[in-house]
Amino acid sequence: MKRRTQTTDGTPDSIIYAAFFRFAHAVLRRKQRLTVDSKAARDCKAPFIVLSNHESFYDFYYIRQLFPDVKPAFVVNRHYISLPVVRTLAKRAGFIPKRLFAPDRATPLGIMRTVRKGYPVVIFPEGRLSVSGRSYPILDRGAAFYRRLGTDIVLCRIAGAYLCNPKWRKRFYRGDVSATVVRVITKEEAAAMTDAALDALIQDTLAYDDCVSDAGFSQKDKAKGLETVLYRCADCGALYAAEGRGNTLVCRACKRTHTLDEHYRFENGQTIAAYYERIKALERDTLSNETLTAKVRVTVFPEQGRKRRERGVCTLDAHGLSYRSDKTAFTVPFEELPALPFSCNAEFETYHNNELYYFYPVENPRQVVRWALLVDLMKEMQHEKG
Repeated sequence: MKRRTQTTDGTPDSIIYAAFFRFAHAVLRRKQRLTVDSKAARDCKAPFIVLSNHESFYDFYYIRQLFPDVKPAFVVNRHYISLPVVRTLAKRAGFIPKRLFAPDRATPLGIMRTVRKGYPVVIFPEGRLSVSGRSYPILDRGAAFYRRLGTDIVLCRIAGAYLCNPKWRKRFYRGDVSATVVRVITKEEAAAMTDAALDALIQDTLAYDDCVSDAGFSQKDKAKGLETVLYRCADCGALYAAEGRGNTLVCRACKRTHTLDEHYRFENGQTIAAYYERIKALERDTLSNETLTAKVRVTVFPEQGRKRRERGVCTLDAHGLSYRSDKTAFTVPFEELPALPFSCNAEFETYHNNELYYFYPVENPRQVVRWALLVDLMKEMQHEKG
C-alpha cells in the first residue's frame, strides 16, 4: 500500500523514531540473549495489526526486532509521554497515546489514521504488565475494531522477559528472551469470524505463563521484593507478613518458607503464578465482606495544565473506588473501572473527569497489589451475577 504522507515527521519513518530505537538497542542488546522468529508473518504486507502479550517494560523493543523490514507504530500509555517535551517527541515519532482503562476516542482514530498511511500498529491488549508471569485476561475486547480496520492480525508471544525483569523488581537479570509470531489471522479469516470467536482466539493465542519456562537464573536474590506481589501467606493467610530474603520467601507469622530454585520455582514445584492464584482464592472467599480504606498522598495529572498534589482517603467496596479530600470527592463505579493499574510498592491509579489520579498509600505501600487484585475479583463477581 502506497503511503500518502508527504513528510516522515509524525510517522515511524521519522528521525525521532529511528533515534529512539537506536538508543533502546544500545541499552538493551547486552541485557539479554534475544531470539526472534517471524517466519509465520513472512507473507504479511503492511499495514497490519500486531497484538502481543505483555511481560515487561521492554516488550516494545522485543516486538520491534521481529519486524526489521517495516517500522510499526506503537500504542503507548498516554501518561508516559505526558511531559510537554516528551509529548512532542512521541508525536513526531508516530507513537499513539492511550489512556489505560479509560474511555479514549482519540486512540482508535490514531490507529486508523496510522493504518491508512500504510504502517503496522503494535498493541498490547492486556493493557498492563503481568504481575505474576501469567497473562492477564484481555478486558478491552477489540475484535469488531480489528475487523473494521480490514488488515491481517499478527499474534506474537514474548517469553522469558518476565523472569529477566518482573514488575516487582528493579534489577534486570540477564537471560534468554524470545519474541515469536505464533499466528497470523488474515483479514479474510477475521471477516468470517464472529466477534466472540475472534476475541477468544486472540485471548487463547496470546495467553502465556512465563514461570513454566526452564530458563536458569543463578542469582542469589531472586525473592528480594517478591513480598510486594505475594503479599499474603498462602499457607496461614496472614496479610503483609511475607518477606523476601535472598531466594526465600518467609512468613513471619507461621514461619513457613518457600525457596526459589534456578528456574524460579519453589521447592515443591509451585510457580510464582500458582502461589498468586492461591492468594486470589483466599481473597475470593472473603470478598463479599471486604472493604479497603487507605490514607493516600495524591498526584493529579490534568489533560492540560500543571499537576497538583493532595492528601485524602481512598475506599474500595462493593460500590467501586471512592476518593475524598478537602478539595475533591468522587466514586468510580465498577462499570467504569475495568481494572486498577499499579506500580508495586508504590501507587495505584485511575482516571476521573479526564484527569489521572495517582494514589500513594501513606502506610504500607505494598497494599497496592491487593487493591488491584480485589478490583479484578469484584469485577469477576459482578460478571458472574450478570
